[in-house]
Amino acid sequence: MASEDGVVFCVPEFPSHVFSCLNVLRSEGKLCDITLIVGEQRVKCHRVVLAAASLYFNAMFTGDMLESRLDEVTIHGVEFSALEEVINFCYSGRTEITVDNVQNLMCASNLLQLTSVKQACVEFLHRVLHPSNCLGIRSFADTFCCGDLVEAAGVFAMKNFSDVSKSEEFLRLDPDELLALISSDELNVRTEEEVFEAVLSWTQKEVDERKDFLPELLKNVRLPLIRPQYLCDHIAANDLVKNNFSCRDLVDEAKDFLLLPERRSILQSPRTRPRKCSEAAGIIFAIGGLNSSGEALSTVETYDPITGQWSPADGMNSLRTRVGVAVLGMKLYALGGFDGHRRLSTVEHYDPLVGKWIPTTPMNTRRSALGATVMNDKIYVVGGYDGHISLSTMECYSPKTNTWSFLTSMSTLRSASGVTELNGKLYVIGGHNGLSIFNTVEIYDPQTNKWSVGQSMNMRRCRVGVSILNGCIYVCGGYDGSAFLNTVECYDPNTGQWKLTTPMKSRRSRVSVVTLGGRLYAIGGYDGLTNLNTVECYDPQADKWTFVTPMCKHQGGVGVGVLPRSSYT
Repeated sequence: MASEDGVVFCVPEFPSHVFSCLNVLRSEGKLCDITLIVGEQRVKCHRVVLAAASLYFNAMFTGDMLESRLDEVTIHGVEFSALEEVINFCYSGRTEITVDNVQNLMCASNLLQLTSVKQACVEFLHRVLHPSNCLGIRSFADTFCCGDLVEAAGVFAMKNFSDVSKSEEFLRLDPDELLALISSDELNVRTEEEVFEAVLSWTQKEVDERKDFLPELLKNVRLPLIRPQYLCDHIAANDLVKNNFSCRDLVDEAKDFLLLPERRSILQSPRTRPRKCSEAAGIIFAIGGLNSSGEALSTVETYDPITGQWSPADGMNSLRTRVGVAVLGMKLYALGGFDGHRRLSTVEHYDPLVGKWIPTTPMNTRRSALGATVMNDKIYVVGGYDGHISLSTMECYSPKTNTWSFLTSMSTLRSASGVTELNGKLYVIGGHNGLSIFNTVEIYDPQTNKWSVGQSMNMRRCRVGVSILNGCIYVCGGYDGSAFLNTVECYDPNTGQWKLTTPMKSRRSRVSVVTLGGRLYAIGGYDGLTNLNTVECYDPQADKWTFVTPMCKHQGGVGVGVLPRSSYT
């Protein structure tokens, strides 16, 4: 109540009713006092409505501008259909944004200073980003100083470069725009071959006009990180490259880097720095495991996806099979395991800058067949076997304090489970307790220090390999109590469901799995008859597993991790 003698009467929908009536009057041409003209087309309006809705019209009609005294005003720089949409919005507060009208509508709303409509167009363009249009949207957004959209479209183009490079928009890029794109460390490519092929396609689109740009573009293709066979067969043999001295010099530089590994430390350049998402970004380490006689090893070897070859590396200080592995702070940690006589609590890490393995503070508990992962700059080890019983305990290592501490235990004793981190939570998958093999999943939240029950797998399995690929958890192989498995399950956190996907070519229990360059590598294992040195690689785009070069020094039972190439070479 306003006072003791009166009340406030309010009809909330009255303003919208009035504007609706004004819109009807406009459609009937009644009481209109301004006509807007675009080309040969005209639309009648009420200038008071336009001035109330648009800063542009407010300045035009309420100031001393000539247009304030005219009955007809010509609007330049907009399409008539977009002007109509904007005027409809001024009267109704609504408009329909589509793929067909968004650019014209954004031009009109920008000119007429209808900020809310312009922002709605920006948000719409965010939602419809696609490899076929992202470069055009980025350029369009730059014209209207929409910094957030420019950045989002640029990130989208780099993240989806493989598809973007096949689009017509890509082939229409200016040389400077192409150079800015391919020079980024953030460019998401599996291999530098993709970048070279994109540059070649762009050049060949208008070869006479563009061939002179090729040397500068090739300076930003990381040729030293390309497979030697491809470098020789497809790049060095290309006529455009062969006929240009600068291009040939870049190929020679790459050959020196590939053929003279002992000189790589003095051959460093921006072209030898791997992109953050490519296969060239990392080196796979296989540590410990078993020899052909089934004895534990301290041996370490590395796999380079560029050359496709395994090479010996510095061995650990201790024999370790069924070892846990984690990578933290550019260092590779070997955690616990079995040395052939006893289960281990000892820990050592490999520092590539020093080039040797260094003992680290041991865990509080002896563990083999444990799971390990990294979250929040700490190493978490879960479950395992201490020589007497499967474990439910979890402990955490902080490199800042160089100490291990116990955290809340799982609800279930679990050995030989798969452990990984996804979206800030720790997943423990499958495993066994010495009596039963599980398909169950437990999830640990470090924010609450509590465990919860996750969605169970379709199959029971222990001795699995686990890794994250494209935001999903992949669980490979294992043993279900009666059979050694080649099956693979994938957990999608968006659906909360597991599904079976393409199986591996070999049955693999005690398999180790890592992700590198957008692919899974399943390394070693046991097929029920033989310890395996073989390696398979899964390409999610082809949905196919293929064998790659087998290990040289191991016969299964290895732990695996990936160190950045920049820290190792």
